[in-house]
Amino acid sequence: MSSASTAVSGPRRILMVGTGLEAHGGITAVIRSYMDVRLFEQWGVRYISTYEGKGKLTQLRTMASALWRVVWLLAARRVDVVHVHSASRGSFWRKSLVAALAFAFRVPYVFHIHSGEFPDFYAHSCGAAARAWVRLVLRRAARVVVVAPRWRADVLRIEPAARVAVVGNPVRVPPLLAPLRSPAVAGAPGATVLFLGRLHEKKGIFDLVRAIPAVLAALPGTTFVFAGDGEIEGVRKLAEELGVAHAVRLPGWVDGAAKQQHLEQADLFVLPTYFEALGVALLEAMSCGVPVIATPVGGIPDFIDDGVEALLVPPGPGTALAAAIIAALQDPALRARLRERAFARVGRDYSFDAVLAQLRAIYTELGVPLSPAIVANGLARAA
Repeated sequence: MSSASTAVSGPRRILMVGTGLEAHGGITAVIRSYMDVRLFEQWGVRYISTYEGKGKLTQLRTMASALWRVVWLLAARRVDVVHVHSASRGSFWRKSLVAALAFAFRVPYVFHIHSGEFPDFYAHSCGAAARAWVRLVLRRAARVVVVAPRWRADVLRIEPAARVAVVGNPVRVPPLLAPLRSPAVAGAPGATVLFLGRLHEKKGIFDLVRAIPAVLAALPGTTFVFAGDGEIEGVRKLAEELGVAHAVRLPGWVDGAAKQQHLEQADLFVLPTYFEALGVALLEAMSCGVPVIATPVGGIPDFIDDGVEALLVPPGPGTALAAAIIAALQDPALRARLRERAFARVGRDYSFDAVLAQLRAIYTELGVPLSPAIVANGLARAA
C-alpha cells in the first residue's frame, strides 16, 4: 500500500492529508490507528501524504505530487471534507497550502493540530505576516481539532473565531490489564526503564540521562532503554561521559511488534518532555500497564493527575526525576496503583471506540455520511 495515496472503492467522502505512513512520529501513529479500525472504509477516506522524509528534493517532489492530487480531486468534486493533520513549522506551512486549496474550491476543511509546540511556534517563530496567515487558516477551518482540552484555550487565544473541537489520540486498549512485572529488588538486575520517541533535548532525554547516575547508585541493576531516532550519538556521548553507558540501550526507532515487545518488558515508562500535545507513546504505555513518570506540560495534565495515573515531575534538570524513578522502582504497590488507574483512564477516554465517536460527531456535523455498504454490513459499530 502506497503511503502517498490510499484509495478506497466507491465515492470519495473525505480527503485526509498528513505525513507518510512510513514516517516516524505521532501523526503517523494516529493515522495508522485510524486505518486499523477501518475508519477509511467507514467514511470513504482517501489519504495523501505531503511528507515522506528528509531531503529537499524528496520534500519538493512529495509536496508537488500531493498538491497535484489534491487539486485534481477537488476539481473533480470527489471530496466532501478535507481533513488535514498538522504539526508546527514546516508541517504547518505545507498543510496550510492544502487548507487554502480546499477553501478555494469551497470544500470545508478540518485542521487537526498535533503539535504541543504550536502556540510557541506562533508566538516566537512567526512574523506579523505569518501570524496573520496562521489566524486565517484557523478562522476559515470548518473545525480546528486539538488533541487535549487545554489546547482549546491556546488556539482561541491565537484566533478567537476558530471553531475548536477536542479529539484525543486513539490507542488499542486490551480488555484486561496485563500482570504487573516484578523487577528484582534494589541492587539486583532486572528493572527496565523505557523511553519511546525522538531523542531530542525538547523531549527531556538528556535530563533523563543525567538522572541515571543517581538511579544506579540506589538500584545498580537498572537498565535504560531509549528507543527512538534523533540525537542518538549525543545521548551515547553523554552516557559515556557520566560513566553510565553500560546501563543504556539505544535500539533506534522501533515500531509495531518491536515497540510492543519493549513495552511488555518495561517496568517503568518515563517521558520528561518540555512540550507535548498528547503523546501517543505515553498512552500506549498506559494501555499496556506500564507505570508512567512524565512532566505536567501540554495536554498531559488533562488525563494524568500526579500520584493518581502517574508521577509528574517538573521538566528540566534536577533531582526530582531520579527520585521519582527510584521511588517507583522500589515500591511495587505504588506501581500497581498507578498502572491500574492509568489503564482505566486510557480505556475510558482514549480507546478506539471513544476517539472515533468524537470523529463521527464532527464528520456528521459537516454532512459526511457513513458508507452505505459499510452500514449494510454492520461495520459501523466502531465509529
